[in-house]
Amino acid sequence: MTLTEYNAKYEYIIRSNISDRQKALKLADLMTDMEGHLNEAGEHQNKEANALYRKVSLLSNLL
Repeated sequence: MTLTEYNAKYEYIIRSNISDRQKALKLADLMTDMEGHLNEAGEHQNKEANALYRKVSLLSNLL
């Protein structure tokens, strides 16, 4: 998945009409997917990838 696709999935989750608990779980799943993909693709040092991961992580912790 590309960063654009990950960002779109993030936006879909946060805008969805589900409980905060469900959003937090979906965001945690998204983070897991991102970790695997970014490590495989060698993008773990990519600034944009890290910024998106932090954004997902921060919101997940706030919910």
